[in-house]
Amino acid sequence: MLTEAENVRSGDDLWRARIADPTGTFTVYAGKYQPDAAAFLSRAETPQFVAVLGKARLYTREEMVHVSVWGNELNPTTETVRNNWVVATVERTLERVEAIRIALDAGPQSTSLRSKLLESGVNPVLVDGVSRAVLAYDGAEAIADIVPALTRAIETVAERREFTPANVDAGQTRAEETIVTDNEPLPTHTDEPVSTKENSAAAEALEKNKGQVLAKMNDLAAGTGVPYDRLIETLEEQGLDEDDVEEAVQELMDEGKCYEPKIGILKLI
Repeated sequence: MLTEAENVRSGDDLWRARIADPTGTFTVYAGKYQPDAAAFLSRAETPQFVAVLGKARLYTREEMVHVSVWGNELNPTTETVRNNWVVATVERTLERVEAIRIALDAGPQSTSLRSKLLESGVNPVLVDGVSRAVLAYDGAEAIADIVPALTRAIETVAERREFTPANVDAGQTRAEETIVTDNEPLPTHTDEPVSTKENSAAAEALEKNKGQVLAKMNDLAAGTGVPYDRLIETLEEQGLDEDDVEEAVQELMDEGKCYEPKIGILKLI
């Protein structure tokens, strides 16, 4: 979802855009060496769903890792295309996660690692990359970080939006088939088990809070948007904690129901 685009260099074209998807928010740049992307951003309306082809760059600032993308090409797209792309990307990522798990079990230093991966059915295209990856970083830590993010992405586009990917029977999505295999629980950041009942209660509370936040945003909506602090203040008067409001707003932004055109201001989509 393209939520913001502005020319940040006076007298020259250097466009900076803010794009959000179910995994987070990214900054995309386009300048004179990306003329097609810059031209698109110069006339783009926000908010809208877009597809981006570009080069990603990681950098660290104040001990935080940030991601920026230089966009070679941007095109308008639809919510359905976005959702299908998310599901397909999760599937491919889970395939790599499983390959990493197999490599860790076999031992990263094993001389027969390549054979073990192939014998376990790992896609031959992935074998060389996986063999190098397990030596370059902590695979177990990477799995623990990435799987919850994948689960949240799927929940955003499939479960909560009641979305069924293309070419999949309505009875079960590819994401469900991929994520839940052999009744094995997904790894989490804690060793403490969380009951299904507790998860269900938390999900119900979140859905209720999201409905309350949406209703209040509709009440407060103006042409310039809803000030974030005013939204929190009015909802606190109705019994919601600030943390509950922030969680609900973040979920609504992930689902493409609202966006932040500038810091401290929210708008409905």
